[in-house]
Amino acid sequence: MTFFPTIEPYETGRLAVSGGHQLHYERSGKKGGVPALMLHGGPGSGCTADHRRLFDPEIFDTLLLDQRGSGRSTPLAGLAHNTAQDLVADIEALRTHLGIDRFVVFGPSWGSTLALLYAETHPDSVRGVVVEGIFTGTPGELDWWLSPHGVARIFPDVRADLLTHVPERFHDAASGDLMAWYMDAMAEEWSGGAPVLDRLGDPSASIADLRASPLYRWTEYEERLSYLEKSPEAARDSMAARGRGYVATHSLIEAHYFTHDCFLEPDQILRDAGRVKDVPMHIVQSRYDMVCPAGTALALAAACPHADFTMIPVNGHAMTDAVRPTVIAAIRGMAER
Repeated sequence: MTFFPTIEPYETGRLAVSGGHQLHYERSGKKGGVPALMLHGGPGSGCTADHRRLFDPEIFDTLLLDQRGSGRSTPLAGLAHNTAQDLVADIEALRTHLGIDRFVVFGPSWGSTLALLYAETHPDSVRGVVVEGIFTGTPGELDWWLSPHGVARIFPDVRADLLTHVPERFHDAASGDLMAWYMDAMAEEWSGGAPVLDRLGDPSASIADLRASPLYRWTEYEERLSYLEKSPEAARDSMAARGRGYVATHSLIEAHYFTHDCFLEPDQILRDAGRVKDVPMHIVQSRYDMVCPAGTALALAAACPHADFTMIPVNGHAMTDAVRPTVIAAIRGMAER
């Protein structure tokens, strides 16, 4: 099974948290069932209707949360008071607000970072953790992703498109310098209304036209790296389907986190892995993940020897049909722990 059938929320709500943020959340599945929390990626991607379909509706009372600045939470693309520690506090505030004892927590990509950080901070609030496409927010992972010496050696053409309109002095610069340039350029674009993103679905707008937008280029880069093969045209179509708000928040919030080392201390998540030694865990990783390489997942498995580990032999970063059955089975398995 790659998805459960389409399902609508039985409840939606908003929760006011610190710094003037309002969080959107929704619940679906079995009222009174096993509480489960979906943590989306990015940071900044927001939740989708398909995220509900990863949880067995006959077992789970599923909670989806749009993290600060993302999706339907407000202010859209808000960067003030938006740190990893804020997001952890938000999860705990929402758990308390809804009267939930313990969650099963699932997180892919950045969601794995947040799931692990939350579990290490509040292990008594977690019934089990499933993480997929593991990312721990270290400088080495960020350097792989953006420098000329990492994934660029496998996808040089994709990185070349990212560098469109970027001053030449940054082309071979350290990844931190390139991220800082993009952060400034995207913030300026967003403050100016990001008019190029209004043309995402305009058939008269070429990909070259859209690449005038730093916000577009940043998300396009990740979109194309996330699959074993994805054309610029297919990336544009999927970005247009999710809309300008998704492109803006994904790009801007992700760069905000990455330029601050994800607000984590060096190797913090692996360092503190002992805090979750009594929390059931299943680690799922795809061997050909070009965004979050498999070495990080293997390091996490070594730090958490009690965890189950599954390597998907042929899949990239995106959660495709190759990986979903394993994720669904791992989540369902936590209901039995």
